[in-house]
Amino acid sequence: MIQINCDIGEKGPLHEGDRKLMEFIHIANLACEGHAGDRESVEAFRALAARRGVGLSAHLSYPDKENFGRASMALPEADLLAALDAQLSLLPGVKLVKFHGALYNDAWSDARLADLLAGWLMRSGINGILAPADSELAAAARRLGITVLREAFADRRYAWDAEGGRLRLASRAEADAAISGVKEALAQAEEIARRGRVNVSCDPEKPDWREIKADTVCIHSDSPIALELAEALRAALDAAEKAAAAAGVRGNMRLVKPGFCGTAGLPAYGRQHLAVSPGGAMDCFSLRRGNLMLGNPEGSQALEIVGPPEIEILTPGRFVLTGAKLQAFLRRGADEPAEVEHSRVYEVEAGDKLAFGEKRYGLYTYFCFRGRAGGGTAPEGAVPFSAVNGWADPQGRIRVLPGPEYGFLKDPEQFFFTQWHTTFKMDKMGMRLAGEPGLKCDLGNMVSAAVADGTVQLTPDGPIVLLRHRQTTGGYPRIFNVITADIDLLGQYGPNQQIHFVQVTREEAVEFARQKEKALGHA
Repeated sequence: MIQINCDIGEKGPLHEGDRKLMEFIHIANLACEGHAGDRESVEAFRALAARRGVGLSAHLSYPDKENFGRASMALPEADLLAALDAQLSLLPGVKLVKFHGALYNDAWSDARLADLLAGWLMRSGINGILAPADSELAAAARRLGITVLREAFADRRYAWDAEGGRLRLASRAEADAAISGVKEALAQAEEIARRGRVNVSCDPEKPDWREIKADTVCIHSDSPIALELAEALRAALDAAEKAAAAAGVRGNMRLVKPGFCGTAGLPAYGRQHLAVSPGGAMDCFSLRRGNLMLGNPEGSQALEIVGPPEIEILTPGRFVLTGAKLQAFLRRGADEPAEVEHSRVYEVEAGDKLAFGEKRYGLYTYFCFRGRAGGGTAPEGAVPFSAVNGWADPQGRIRVLPGPEYGFLKDPEQFFFTQWHTTFKMDKMGMRLAGEPGLKCDLGNMVSAAVADGTVQLTPDGPIVLLRHRQTTGGYPRIFNVITADIDLLGQYGPNQQIHFVQVTREEAVEFARQKEKALGHA
């Protein structure tokens, strides 16, 4: 859930508005005497944060109380760092920092300043920073292993820096740089939190949306709407968290008959260097599509079904089946079971039961669920896969790019002419292919190297295609790699199915991935 952070302690230790704000925020950025605040205010708000369970960051700036830290200063590096040291000393032991005003904005686009500040953070034992996601400061901090809480603003307007190719805050010299209405500020926060975008045109009739990524949204305590905005935004975020808790299948259903299934979400990338596989759903497109049809966060847990179970609904809500097509029947009380249409949203009550019949196609079916609260309007009628799969190859082929050891193949074209079929030697890690022998590779022994989803390895017994739960390294030649757009299609192949491949260019692979995201409403 996105958190609320607030710049606090700029008006003294007993300021009633600031103290009231502490009831609604998650992180308090304490002014440490650079632009405002003093030791007394820091100690007062630190004690209040401990009582309220609010996190703390040190709010540091150019040493410039006269201009409230909003004017850039051409200080020698040693003088700037000494000023930051003095400010940080007011909050001993703090591990999170946010820069203020002109220093914040300067480090947004000045790579040299960003590197200087990131190095100082690391040497000062700081392991976290609040910064814009697209800033030079965020990039410099990440390079040093410092956690970045990506920050956006609810009560400030944004502009687009065309030269730098990044967002910036509208200059305070502009009359409408600050958002003065609670309704407008809430709307901006909602766009940031739910859709990851912000309007830089300042015209709701002709929006110019730009991508923005945020883990936390800031409210300025000196804004006239700060308290009302914080209270309303906290209520909205808490309601969204409760609604998200109702999304997914945990606690909302019971398996009367277990079948062969388990919960699945999206893969968790970024830990391959620790030998941890991404895992996740075998057909992420179907899982995401089902959740989006219900109004869930797209990565909400779903039931991934191979062997059909029988499900009892425990919570009133709605569900949809996506992925592999299974016959399904919904029964309410003593009523006769009614057949369920695939890829169609159904309303259900507690006690309803869902049973399954024969499989029509595919391997993995996804049962996505949402509690009754929220979720928006469900699509009318079924939305079959054929209505959203324009990104897939019209001939049903799996598209590949050359792999790192492609150049060692004696006759690469033979891979595309061979009549391959899947075998029973398959699981979530990968599938072994069978076909006419003859594909040869000149490479001898090789050192194990990194592999990815869709890597095609050539073993002495023929090709293996790796899937989402694969290992992280492999010692066989990586002759091809299935493109990102087709990994989910690959996951729906069962044993003993014919499979055909075609080579595409990198540019085509990127375009197919874009088309796939567009089908989900993300591009």
